[in-house]
Amino acid sequence: MMIASLAFALSASVSPAPELRVQISDLDFSRPEQAMTFIQRVDAAAQVFCDQHRAVVTPLSLQGTRACETEMRRFAVNRLDRERWTAAHRAALELRRTR
Repeated sequence: MMIASLAFALSASVSPAPELRVQISDLDFSRPEQAMTFIQRVDAAAQVFCDQHRAVVTPLSLQGTRACETEMRRFAVNRLDRERWTAAHRAALELRRTR
């Protein structure tokens, strides 16, 4: 009985995994400037997300690096359909090239 209580207590204390969310419903990815807007939103959202959740989502050995932001960007772009994914990659390359 005590083991069951402990298991229940442990499972009840686990919170849901944090999620990165980026608004895209207002964007037309066929327009390069709007694909660029998506990349800028992802960059901003990844920074905020990682500032809040870095200790949970990044291994201790990588705490001082940009690993969290990089992975969150990859996560967001890889959830797009193929057409949007292609447009987002083009926009990211252009944005990185101009920085």
